[in-house]
Amino acid sequence: MVLFLVAFIFLFSFHLWYLSNQVKESVSFTVYMNESSTPEDAINLEKEIQKSNVVKTTKYNSVEDITNMMNKDFGADHLDVLGDYNPYKATIEVHLKAESMKVNQIKQFIRTLESKPTVEMVDYRDDLINNINTAYYNTSALVIIIFLCLLFISITLINHTIALTIKNKKLLIRSMQLVGAKPSFIRRPFLWKGLWLGLIGGLIADALAVAVMAAIYNHLNNPDITPFLRTYILLGAGIIILGAVLSFVFSYIAVLRNMNLKNYKLYN
Repeated sequence: MVLFLVAFIFLFSFHLWYLSNQVKESVSFTVYMNESSTPEDAINLEKEIQKSNVVKTTKYNSVEDITNMMNKDFGADHLDVLGDYNPYKATIEVHLKAESMKVNQIKQFIRTLESKPTVEMVDYRDDLINNINTAYYNTSALVIIIFLCLLFISITLINHTIALTIKNKKLLIRSMQLVGAKPSFIRRPFLWKGLWLGLIGGLIADALAVAVMAAIYNHLNNPDITPFLRTYILLGAGIIILGAVLSFVFSYIAVLRNMNLKNYKLYN
């Protein structure tokens, strides 16, 4: 159960990180071209923007595209009052990578774009980006605190459980010492048992985690798990290894402690 809780908090943290990245990358800012710019200027600028390592996707909207979009919303004759003048300008919609959604980094990138002679202005919501980052950091801090507390409790429980189990064998350990058994010979069965119990505990924890995730995915109408499959496999293997390592290490410590007990403590 302890390993299952560790696995579950890992899964929760991973999906929180993934969801926050999705939200961050859905935020965009718009580059407005000036009236003197040509479609070729906009296309060349879009290609230049795409070369930046902070950019995820871009979308060029010509004046005709924007006009047709507005015609759907306001009617095909909404520009008739302006005669031949079309106030709409070509734009480039830019989405940044999640790891680049830092206000200072974005402002520097926007200043570079606004310095271009073909760009009139860049429109972006710095308050929205600040709110997203603040919410993510606050939630992450809470999850980390919960995870550290849970990890401490987990290690303590496993340690005490193994220590109590081996302490019940302290008379057997002393008997083996008295007949001349080597320390490695005395430790071996306890270490193997601890290792196997850790592996079994990790497998059971993985099975419980799979059952819970299957129930959640079934409730969500079975979305595609392909993007998460590699993470799930690594996490499952990590939980098994964690269980085995903790059990092995704590078994070693407990056996060593009981091998060095003073005589008056044998019957306490």
